[in-house]
Amino acid sequence: MKIIDILNSKKTISFEFFPPKRDSDLPKLHETVDRLSTYNPDFVSFTYGAGGNTRQLTTQVSKEAKLSDKFEVMSHLTCIAHNKTEIINILKDLTLSNIENIIALRGDTPKDMTISKDNLKHATDLIEIIKSNFSNFCIAGACYPEFHPESNNSVDDIKFTKLKQDKGVDFLITQLFFDNKDFLSFREKAIKHGITIPIIPGILPITSTKQIRRFTKLCGSKIPLKLNEKLENSINNDKETTKLGIEYATNQILELIDNDIPGIHFYSLNKTSSVGHVLNNLGISNQTPEYII
Repeated sequence: MKIIDILNSKKTISFEFFPPKRDSDLPKLHETVDRLSTYNPDFVSFTYGAGGNTRQLTTQVSKEAKLSDKFEVMSHLTCIAHNKTEIINILKDLTLSNIENIIALRGDTPKDMTISKDNLKHATDLIEIIKSNFSNFCIAGACYPEFHPESNNSVDDIKFTKLKQDKGVDFLITQLFFDNKDFLSFREKAIKHGITIPIIPGILPITSTKQIRRFTKLCGSKIPLKLNEKLENSINNDKETTKLGIEYATNQILELIDNDIPGIHFYSLNKTSSVGHVLNNLGISNQTPEYII
């Protein structure tokens, strides 16, 4: 089923997972997915890795999840390390596996990779190829409440996001953010610029101060001052940081729900505990024993 059809009928809950670098770690990923699947997500997604370095495992776990028939699957596809022919072959493979949902991304360039002149340069290039050659895919796109770190300003970023819609994206998922004002402001600007497709906020429950500071530096998101002060106090205590992250994510989502969002997409980092606690706090029970931090 196409995710846009689900979004047109209800508000959604979804999870992002990342494939391991080694086949031997796949059982642990399966356990993580199975555990969070008890919350009945509407769809799950699997990341692609920088430059597509987990391509085969991403495709494999996406196929396996689709065969489980527990939820819809959205496969990540990045284009920066691929040319048009390679992209079409990947899409053919996904089609044969009955995967109908893709999030189309540019992706990050690995430091040790030389990008060929034939490789695709932008997410919009990938979206064009999908729409021109395949009619079976629902396409998601990424958007940035605090604008993409490579954009000149928020206006240019909104225009590029609008271009994704014009090229055929069905819905958007945001980069992680911690200030709801940024999301609400972005959504308001998006609507004014003619963006009409659903915008799902992406939420990451914090579990490590050092880790989240590294993440936000990479993606251009900011940590609000009061939250940053609390994180500083627990910088060497991940257990306390996780408790703080659960509380913050819960309150953040409750405020977003009051502002009529179409769904919530959790960046799980393959950690069931913190996401499970947030869902329990929201009154979404999985009928299993309580998670223990």
